[in-house]
Amino acid sequence: MKRKSFFLVLGLSLMFGLGVSAQESTAPADQATADAYNQAVDLKDHLDNLDVTVEEVVSVAGQPLNAEKTINIQTTQMSSEDNMKASIDVQTGDGDETQYYEDGYLYSDQNGTQMKFSMTQDIMKGLLDRYVYLDLTAEYLSSLKATENKDGTMTYAFEASPETIKGYEDKLLQGIQEQHQISIVSIEGTVDTDAQGNIAKRELEMVYTVNSGEQSQLCVLNSTESFHSTTRNVKVEQPKDLNSYDEKKQNQPAINITKEEKTLYVTDDLNVRAQNSVTSAIIGGVAAGQTVHQTGYTSDGWIQISYNDAVAYVSAEYISETKPVIIKDMSGDMYATASVNVRASYSTDSAIIGTLSLNEAVTTTGYTDNGWIRVSYGGKTAYVNQSYLTWNVPVEEDEADAYTGYLEGSVIGTDTGKLQLQTVDGTTYRFDTSNAEESTEDGIVIGDWVGVTYRYRSGKYKASEIEDLPYDTAQRNKMVLSGYRDMVAYGTVIAYDLNQIIVALDNGTTLSGDLDYVTINGDLYTGAYVIVNYIGSYMYTVTEFED
Repeated sequence: MKRKSFFLVLGLSLMFGLGVSAQESTAPADQATADAYNQAVDLKDHLDNLDVTVEEVVSVAGQPLNAEKTINIQTTQMSSEDNMKASIDVQTGDGDETQYYEDGYLYSDQNGTQMKFSMTQDIMKGLLDRYVYLDLTAEYLSSLKATENKDGTMTYAFEASPETIKGYEDKLLQGIQEQHQISIVSIEGTVDTDAQGNIAKRELEMVYTVNSGEQSQLCVLNSTESFHSTTRNVKVEQPKDLNSYDEKKQNQPAINITKEEKTLYVTDDLNVRAQNSVTSAIIGGVAAGQTVHQTGYTSDGWIQISYNDAVAYVSAEYISETKPVIIKDMSGDMYATASVNVRASYSTDSAIIGTLSLNEAVTTTGYTDNGWIRVSYGGKTAYVNQSYLTWNVPVEEDEADAYTGYLEGSVIGTDTGKLQLQTVDGTTYRFDTSNAEESTEDGIVIGDWVGVTYRYRSGKYKASEIEDLPYDTAQRNKMVLSGYRDMVAYGTVIAYDLNQIIVALDNGTTLSGDLDYVTINGDLYTGAYVIVNYIGSYMYTVTEFED
């Protein structure tokens, strides 16, 4: 999950929480299609070599975080009695793990903790199954459709339901579904084969929920498996010295867990995993700056925590006993509003490494949650107190006829360094935007509702900042400017799912809102008594209210 932000888009044909289940395909695959598909994907018992890269991304609903994992696997002599060799390299934001297998032993190096386990070849193949799904055959699918491509290759589109996938859940969820009450909602994907019918690529999307009491966390796993070859010989690279690995005997705990309860701080956006391993399933996430309740810590660098009333684990590398200063990235030039010190860190106690003069520009690279701007100064990273910086471009103060203002309206024309804006009363304004700071994700285009901070002089408008307003803010402001009045009322949630909320107000009005544009405060559910802020029929804030 670490270390990127994103907007979670669930492209699912299901309704969740209103009692409406996803529609399932009931058309079974014909036997010839099933046989050809099985021949391509059922690799465990007849494949001798394996060279595959697995790339996974887990998205957690309601959290701007994602977990990425890359696994590189090479194996040889899988069909032999006892000569199989394997190399597995796992890379994640929480750390890395390298595994080797030969002569009946699995050697594991997770973030420097080296262990050795006695393991049969069959069990090792089962471990590979958890990474690559080597036998996800047609018997587990609810639908399977084959398409022959012009180059002689095949593409199989498949779906699986919670009913058909039973018996395979342990591999997909890595054996932790019972402990953490994980349920599969849906599975869909494609398999591409080469002209000889050998698997070349598989893409899979699995939607699952993590349940704890009355809470339910929705997660989406997207996996892409690229099979570099299933026929040629593969060379497995093993480390030269395996003598340093500590052998763990049967019934001997591989990892020691020390019980200790305390409150700790998260220093960066962080995955929450079902077990103390970088390969374990994601069951949620914690944002930088939040706290977690530690219940213990392991000897291999993990913190055991209580998460949604269940035992879970986070990497100790991103945990602190003291509240951290959180730094977020940003970019753009700011200007000094007075002579101000440039410091080595985000504190008035840190060393002064320079000074900005009035109106001097500086390139920003980030900001902290304790009031400092991270800047690039003399080729080094430095900090300036945010109270002494502004985004506004400096102007001459002796212009008697100059003034500043703010306007909102719809964009009716754009060009390099220019912007035409029409307000709700029909007036058109033309702005010089050559030095304007833009706050936008996809640029300013015709039809956008924007706010412009400007300076007016001698009949000309010069924009200093342009903000592409969110849909809900734009709609609300349009209605306010058109004479509508902000309203507050109480009501009961009569429907609530991933897409919309419907509230029956006490005054007899029923309002519905798209959740992409309604701000939700609280843990809502059908039947909750809430406070609703709205304008006309437009609902923009819903807050849980205990009567």
